[in-house]
Amino acid sequence: MIPKFPFFLTLILGGITLWLWMTDNVMRSISVMLLLPLWLLLIGLWWALRLKGKRLKRLAVLIVCIAVFFGLFRYDGSADGSAFPSLAWRWQKKISLPELHNIAGQSATTAAAPAGVADMPRFLGMKGDGVLPEPEWQTDWKAHPPREVWRIEVGDGWSGFAVAGNRAITQEQRGEEECVTCYDIATGKLLWSHADETRFDEAMGGIGPRATPTIDAAKGVVFTLGAKGLLNCLDLTTGALRWKSATLQETAAKTNLQWGKSSSPLLVGEMVICSGAEGGTSLIAYRQDNGEIAWKAGENGGSYSSPVLLTLAGREQIVNVNNSTVTGHDPATGAALWSFDWPGAFPKVGQPVQVTPERFLVTSSYGVKGHLIEIKAAADGKLSAASIWSSSHPRTKFSSASVFGTHAYASDEGTFCCVDLATGERGWREGRYGFGQQIRVGEQWMLVQAEKGFVALVKANPERLEEVSRLEALSSKTWNPPTLAGRWLLVRNDREAVCYEIPAK
Repeated sequence: MIPKFPFFLTLILGGITLWLWMTDNVMRSISVMLLLPLWLLLIGLWWALRLKGKRLKRLAVLIVCIAVFFGLFRYDGSADGSAFPSLAWRWQKKISLPELHNIAGQSATTAAAPAGVADMPRFLGMKGDGVLPEPEWQTDWKAHPPREVWRIEVGDGWSGFAVAGNRAITQEQRGEEECVTCYDIATGKLLWSHADETRFDEAMGGIGPRATPTIDAAKGVVFTLGAKGLLNCLDLTTGALRWKSATLQETAAKTNLQWGKSSSPLLVGEMVICSGAEGGTSLIAYRQDNGEIAWKAGENGGSYSSPVLLTLAGREQIVNVNNSTVTGHDPATGAALWSFDWPGAFPKVGQPVQVTPERFLVTSSYGVKGHLIEIKAAADGKLSAASIWSSSHPRTKFSSASVFGTHAYASDEGTFCCVDLATGERGWREGRYGFGQQIRVGEQWMLVQAEKGFVALVKANPERLEEVSRLEALSSKTWNPPTLAGRWLLVRNDREAVCYEIPAK
């Protein structure tokens, strides 16, 4: 006969686990993180207390088992984007690279960029829309394998690379220093570094800066936003500090975002624009030349998404995903042009992706539905926003969708999928790329950085997943966006960075 307590406990906790796994709720990882340990603990207590004469001995055994477990293992952050826990031996040392401090670069222009290198000066390409030019390189990597140019160790962080000329710039954590590092794209040699005495460390999301730098090559500057909201304007050639600003204080944020600021600075005209954090101002614009505040806009805080410049309903505007709204703003003044309510307490990370001249797509996860939003202009010129449809797919979580005509392709809770933009309905769902990142290349290709470290070249096909090539680039958890600078591919995670040259056509 099955004892009643274990039976009903298993039935209740098992039912909760089954419900979490059958719904779209990403919190189903709780079934592993909390419910399984809770079941083991309660079963252990039941076993220890069920016999009167043996309670003390059995409690001692239970306490020893718990002590041994915590003595042998420590929590080592999330194993992947589902928040599944990673465990490490207590005596296993974490890899720690030496601090860099401020290392000045050359005052004169350094070597020219190698053949095949093109600028990718910001997060998700020249326009920040995740769309890159048609590939001028081989797509069959078995017949024409990319050449590994260099591989180096880097510090913690989820920043990508921005490239201008021969300079590849990223952010990384070195000890107590949050560093902006500039490497020679041809050799991987460190050209300069800028260090700030600050450190962001969050148990689940990891250590270090998250945002990709933004370069203005014409002005010879690079802008970086650290995980705690520190905005730096640095000399592109030498790394010398021109000015800095504490954006969280300037936007009167109540607090930093739980998993750290991850949005990249946006350059519009003579201004650099950043988003806010929890509460306070949603957007803040600084003058590029001296760091003076040009304007502030919105009162709904910011998100993990980066502000982007789009032209919708015939009007150029900054589109920003805030705490619980999506808004459009006049680039010159920050004045709100329209607002769309998008409530939900969980993180919103994906970029707004333009679909038509009037419509754009916003996606999330954590049970928050995405929307195809349409911007319309009234006779008096005023703009309004409305949802054409809402859908639970794709659940992009860390990444953004790629749009090709009438379909969007994206990560859907770690599995690649295709969504019909006319209805919001999901078509195929296959390809275990995990919680990685992707960018669109030309009219039919996507470069997918898988969470496990490999890079896949996928052809847009609404009928099925069509993976054309694969490159075993990295071998551990990778949440960083890939950087495709012409024929030169740079990928990194919180341990190492590698640069490839893809053969020309």
